[in-house]
Amino acid sequence: MFKSVLVLGHVRGIRIEIHASWLVIFVLLMASLGAGLRQAHPDWPMMVVMTTTLATVLAFFASIVAHELGHSLVAIRRGVPVQAITLFIFGGVAQLGRDSESANDEFWIAVAGPVVSFALAVIFGILSLATAAFSDPLSVGLGWLALINLVVAIFNLIPGFPLDGGRVFRALVWKYTGDARKGMNAAVMGGRLVAYLLFAVGLWNVLAIGNLIGGLWIMVIAWFLLTTAEASGKGYHLRQRLQGLRARDFASRDVPMVEPGISIQDWIDHHVLPQGNRSCLVGEGDQVLGLVTLSDIRRIPRDQWTATPIADAMTPSERLIRVTADTSADDVLQLVNEHNLNQVPVMDGDGLHGWIDRSRLLRSLELHLELNRNARG
Repeated sequence: MFKSVLVLGHVRGIRIEIHASWLVIFVLLMASLGAGLRQAHPDWPMMVVMTTTLATVLAFFASIVAHELGHSLVAIRRGVPVQAITLFIFGGVAQLGRDSESANDEFWIAVAGPVVSFALAVIFGILSLATAAFSDPLSVGLGWLALINLVVAIFNLIPGFPLDGGRVFRALVWKYTGDARKGMNAAVMGGRLVAYLLFAVGLWNVLAIGNLIGGLWIMVIAWFLLTTAEASGKGYHLRQRLQGLRARDFASRDVPMVEPGISIQDWIDHHVLPQGNRSCLVGEGDQVLGLVTLSDIRRIPRDQWTATPIADAMTPSERLIRVTADTSADDVLQLVNEHNLNQVPVMDGDGLHGWIDRSRLLRSLELHLELNRNARG
């Protein structure tokens, strides 16, 4: 099966990965920078152009990872967990485990990325000047890296979500008003304005200048910023409304369970087909041994279902992702989305409190949010 994400490694426990869409911007940068170098330096051999282009583009993406590491390391230092840094078509993103708890945390986490990019711009600029006397290709590549890191730093400081400047703006409004919600609303509004302005610039490029490719690309970036800003705002307000709700509020006590010795065929015939259960816990008495789903049994050849006990197909309990009754609704939702889970056992120690399935969770969330809206109305 094709995987959309390739994991490169880990830094301080942070997963570094590349999304499949990154290949698009990689190819575009290789083509545009290579064409620019050939035009500006026609005397360079083709191998020198290709080597300089490849090394410079790879160094640029390493700079993007460094930018996101700036955010991530400051976040970890301030108690905010970071799951991964992902390179994709629009650059890079650090996946923070939760929102900042104070305006100060938000400010320093947000500003760390541009500070890293500014520092890289200075370092690359100095190295470009230092190498100009003995290597023209090296000096040119370093000069390009200095310029592009400066552009990244300045662009990211534009005060609109999801750009770093939007988070800085959010932190300042939050600090001034003492209201995190007002800070987020201001940052999302800034993101909308930035997106609309970029869309206008892209349209002007297409209609007035005739730069079709460049104009369309700017409009695509504007669309991405707008949709991300809106999604960030909605996600934040959803998490705010879920405060105080715990896993016990969504857990079903009616948990389908089968004994480990039952055959796969018996489970299908007596539990899946007549009751519509696509999954169930496997256990003896109150002891949970694992979880079995239809996806699990597909790994077993069908002619072996009669002779194969369900325990041979289940995911053992020690490998299950589980929550406690006191786990917040926001954390449950995050686990479900991050790991693409359909069921989450709710357990206190070895005792089973219940379980949460994805459809029940989403229905319950809708009802809670609707009741909250009605109560406020």
